[in-house]
Amino acid sequence: TIFTFSENTNENDYFFSINLLSPNPSCCPNVYAHQMEEELPKIGINITHHESTGWGNIMPRTWGYPVGEEGKFDYIPTYEEGGYDILFVGWYWKLDWDPTGLFDSPSIVPNGDNVYQYNNPEFDTKLVEYTTELNDEVRIEKAKELQTILYEDLPAITMLYFEEIYGCNKNVKGIDPTLVINSAHRSENWEKINGENISWAIPAELTEYSIFIQESYYDKLWMNCVYYGLFKRSQETHLMEPVIAKNYTISEDKKVIRVDINPNAYFSNGDKVTAYDVDYTYELFMTKTLNTPYYKELTNLFENNDSIRAIDDDTVEFKFKKPYAFALSVLSHGIINKKLVSKYIEENGYKLTVLDQALVTSTGPYMLNVSEFNTSKSIVTLRPNPYWSITENNPVNKIIFQYISGKDTAISALANGTIDIVDSSYSAKETDFENIEANILKAKSITTEEMAINMKHPIIGTGELTPLGTAEAAKKIRKAISHAVPRETLTEKIFYGTAIPGVTPMPEGCVGFDSSLEPYSYDLNLAIQLIEEAGFTRNTTTDTTGNARLLVITLISICYAVILKRKKK
Repeated sequence: TIFTFSENTNENDYFFSINLLSPNPSCCPNVYAHQMEEELPKIGINITHHESTGWGNIMPRTWGYPVGEEGKFDYIPTYEEGGYDILFVGWYWKLDWDPTGLFDSPSIVPNGDNVYQYNNPEFDTKLVEYTTELNDEVRIEKAKELQTILYEDLPAITMLYFEEIYGCNKNVKGIDPTLVINSAHRSENWEKINGENISWAIPAELTEYSIFIQESYYDKLWMNCVYYGLFKRSQETHLMEPVIAKNYTISEDKKVIRVDINPNAYFSNGDKVTAYDVDYTYELFMTKTLNTPYYKELTNLFENNDSIRAIDDDTVEFKFKKPYAFALSVLSHGIINKKLVSKYIEENGYKLTVLDQALVTSTGPYMLNVSEFNTSKSIVTLRPNPYWSITENNPVNKIIFQYISGKDTAISALANGTIDIVDSSYSAKETDFENIEANILKAKSITTEEMAINMKHPIIGTGELTPLGTAEAAKKIRKAISHAVPRETLTEKIFYGTAIPGVTPMPEGCVGFDSSLEPYSYDLNLAIQLIEEAGFTRNTTTDTTGNARLLVITLISICYAVILKRKKK
């Protein structure tokens, strides 16, 4: 039987009470907080107070809590003691899901971002195995094991995965929106039936001119058609596969990867791609004064430039500091022509922020003539690389990326045929395309929206102050809260089909997502049963001194500043 309460219901009719702290209005987590304010009383959890506040008041209770300082706890305590109990937060992930730093015990705050204070030795061991395993099949199985542990332990109660929508001309085929949203697309697969060109609308200006300064998602759209690396994502599996590489070997200790160059790999000026081009490219990426987008990543993984060396024209060797499961993704960065770029640098120095033909000589299926980059109107026109022979696909005559201000204008252009793709960054909904002839492409989500649990909380974390006094009792309460999340209502009625119910902290778009796990069902009867199995009965509460009182748990909602979110300019 579901609890029902009138406005005059006594607080002692609930199992325990919580306070809600949410971000200032207009943020998604504030929506979740209001929704849970309605749902939790239905399972006997009273809401005594709901306060909206800003990040400045939330941060000191979470990542910024002064752990270990004099007079402070050596962990993040409950809200009443200056910390937090539950918080709403969104995360942005990569196609290769790596929760290191977030759920592993060595990364518990203040040593990392593990604000949950989650400590599970089994998870730690399996995470190391996962992040050092270079065999795709074995690594995916380990990813599923990690998801199962998080699904059961619930240090984070995943609510939603947000999807992103592209509007697409029905004659355009071969576009994988999940790869596009991750700037990993394979443009050699794009085609247009009965048409020569593909035009792509974007809602921002194009301001970056080479791979050495690329940060914007929009500029990466065209760059990823021009700059190809040794490896690229397979459009079928999203795993890494050789492209500019022909094959590769991995040393027994998993630290050294030796790559043979594909004999069919040529630059767009006709020069053959060699191991020396690869060596030089990574040398520039690791040059501190250039501050390239890959500098931090590469210097964390390699000792220095000598860790990457050309053995001969056809073979290049990479020596990592330690085994790294996602090493091939590191070897997917675009390759530049050493002969042209080194000459450019001799004449101009390290001014690699300009639009120059030497800097954009292509290894990919398409090429850019700098004369066809209209900087004033933010229009980039790409044409087929005449020396591309790695795949046999027939390229379209032109791919055009064009700045169009405003969603309605872009959708109108799609309707009248002047644009073929409306980018997901316009934040269009399915209903926006109802009255036009267009396909809707949905990118599988790489974002999560969750309720993070303070695993040091004596009721919902450690369980020491539950009637049973066990960690298992706390887990049952976390499961009860998860069963009280109306995921279907949120996805369908509030976010209008732009989200799907969440399952675990690994979103569905990541490689290795376990589709066999189901979202926790919205089941209030089961939620109440789980709370009762944790030992709670109505009118039964305790506090840290053993005195009868109402337990106060506070939910903190972090505003929709998605951590690690993609930068779009």
